[in-house]
Amino acid sequence: MAMALQLILASLDAEGGESHLSRPETSGSLIEEIISFHFTFESALLCLSLLIIFSIVFDKLGAKLGMPGSILLFFSGLFFHVSGYDFDEFPLEELHVIALSILLFFSGLSFESSLLRKNKFLPNSIYLAIFGTFISMVFWFFYFGLGFSFFQSNFGYLKGVPSSIVWLAAVSAVFSLAVQDWNSFVFVSKKIEDFRFVISNIFKVETAVSAAISVAVAEILFLIWIASNPEYANIANLSLLISIFRGFFIGSVSGLILGILLTYTIRFFLTSKAQLILAAVSFAFIGYSVSALAVEQGGYLCVLIMGITTSLSYRNYSTEDEIEFLSEQLESLNIACEAILFFAIGLGLSPVLFFAHLPVAFYAWIGIILIRPVTVSLFFRSDSVSIEEKKLLASWSPKGAISMALIVTAPLLLEDTFGIKVSEILPETSTTFMSDVVCGAVLISLASKAFVVPRLHKSLFSKLKSSQIDVL
Repeated sequence: MAMALQLILASLDAEGGESHLSRPETSGSLIEEIISFHFTFESALLCLSLLIIFSIVFDKLGAKLGMPGSILLFFSGLFFHVSGYDFDEFPLEELHVIALSILLFFSGLSFESSLLRKNKFLPNSIYLAIFGTFISMVFWFFYFGLGFSFFQSNFGYLKGVPSSIVWLAAVSAVFSLAVQDWNSFVFVSKKIEDFRFVISNIFKVETAVSAAISVAVAEILFLIWIASNPEYANIANLSLLISIFRGFFIGSVSGLILGILLTYTIRFFLTSKAQLILAAVSFAFIGYSVSALAVEQGGYLCVLIMGITTSLSYRNYSTEDEIEFLSEQLESLNIACEAILFFAIGLGLSPVLFFAHLPVAFYAWIGIILIRPVTVSLFFRSDSVSIEEKKLLASWSPKGAISMALIVTAPLLLEDTFGIKVSEILPETSTTFMSDVVCGAVLISLASKAFVVPRLHKSLFSKLKSSQIDVL
């Protein structure tokens, strides 16, 4: 990354057409130049290009190490932060919105409902997504709230933060970690021979549904938190409640309409397959922008509904070749968005505090793996799934870039939704704490699944093959 930084600085012309790095008198103040550096369009474009190239390199390196390359990108951003590089003008919030919109749209578009219906998995997948997400959020609300309070009382975390704010941090963590992210198992599934494609579609359904549910339940939990803290009662009123429901309505309806319009655009106006990706990305951005401007908090829901609507309608009128082309092209864009998110999020965190909060992240990760077997056993009861596949499904609760992006943008979401200044409620220590905990839990989940799941799959299905051979 240091080489990338030098290239960026070298590309900026100083007065008289000379490079900053070409003048000996400035070599002693390189750190000051770095700190005072501000993005131009050219330098930002160069940064983005280099980041995508690095993501390819790290993906290859991660494959050799047996872990996702996105983890290496995160730590590159985290340790790059140590240099004191000032990104005050770096559009982190906007970057999260763009990347998250693509991720949500792609998750809705890419799952194959016909495959799930054919295998009789669709109802169970929806039950698991809806009720599993809800039960998990209720469990985590108490698990995180009590756990954060325990760490505060016994280990000195969140010093001086009122207990009510600790519970608000728990709500934010629940809202972020409730979202499943099927992208996070792509790396692991590639390491497994004969990994069933239908399992990945179950995760895609969970991703699409859990994203919508997490926003709804989080807002309800926040209203409950307000009601239990009278000093903030002026925030909760009827107009706020109406605004929240209006956001869900407009987000859903606009997503449905734009999804249909996108389908018709693809069917009647596109002249080549190459235009598919341009139309899909353009409509994703239009959906977020229109609904976000109308109701502020409905943008993500709009993008998600649009992806699902397009998936259901587009597949009925398209050839298998067109569907495969669009999925492959969107997946490439999706990988780029993930790379940007992991690096940018790592860049915005303090490495010292991140590692200091890592024990709490382990605690959060334990909560993730504790509730997963319960939800699968309760809501995924299908005779079409083997015992081995059900065990694999129960051991895997995919968390990834979506959860990380949601937690770092949680203050902005609260401000847009509830019209409050988050800084007046959440001190900086608590926002940093919840970001570190969620991001740490996601990284632990990614790393552990990369090493454990392939071995678990081999163990489970080798026994199944052995039993089948014995029967023959």
